Amino acid sequence: HRVLAYEMLHNAIIGPISVTNAYFQLFLEGFNLCCSPTLDFCDIVKSFHGGAEDFIQTAEVSVIRCFDDLNLRVLDAVNGPACEDFTNACAEAGPDFADKTFETIFQDFLEGTGAPCPSVFDEIKDRFNPEIDLERIDSPTFRMQILCWSVSGAPRVIAEGEPLRVVLVTDEDSTYMSSSAPRARRAEYLAAGICSFKTCSRSLRIPVSYLKKLLRDSYDRDSRFPHAQAAVHHWLLVQMLEAIGSYTVL
Repeated sequence: HRVLAYEMLHNAIIGPISVTNAYFQLFLEGFNLCCSPTLDFCDIVKSFHGGAEDFIQTAEVSVIRCFDDLNLRVLDAVNGPACEDFTNACAEAGPDFADKTFETIFQDFLEGTGAPCPSVFDEIKDRFNPEIDLERIDSPTFRMQILCWSVSGAPRVIAEGEPLRVVLVTDEDSTYMSSSAPRARRAEYLAAGICSFKTCSRSLRIPVSYLKKLLRDSYDRDSRFPHAQAAVHHWLLVQMLEAIGSYTVL
């Protein structure tokens, strides 16, 4: 029975091929390449807190397959008249935004694929971190991976600790920029639609004023973006891509 159990596990994971096969031996050689003069991948797995089983489980939950895999909280910190104005801006932007909350708008963005406006994106793609594989931009999880990378510093889900926090904030929000920063700088950043990324706290703050501006802009076939959704998605995507591997004074 012990032999049969081994064969069942072997066939389920590897297949009927023998471990003595030349291809499998080459795979093992690569798998056991040293990460440092005295450490290889197997050593890392064995030394993982919780052992090899916890290592595999952690690797499994770190994979992004869909929106529900994200360890994420999307919050709306806009209240009062500003909240009502945001709701009105969504209604004015048409069916892509009418009756939607910030949470559903952000989820729509994350579940989108490709460059929202390829011609505009092609003009600026050379300024992004070369480690980002832009060939995967059409992948259904590309934007989710970019979100994790820009907000947490890792292009995967970090299941431990607090979830990623994406917060819609007003221009006066104290967490958007240091209170010691000159008011002129804050105004400049807000006018440019710069979002505040803080990997230490795994948080992203999005200025509602710039989002409302994009929602209320006029769009047609001759404009830079064909419609409000393309403009909003392009803005969010570019903000995240620019944040990867860079630091700001926010």
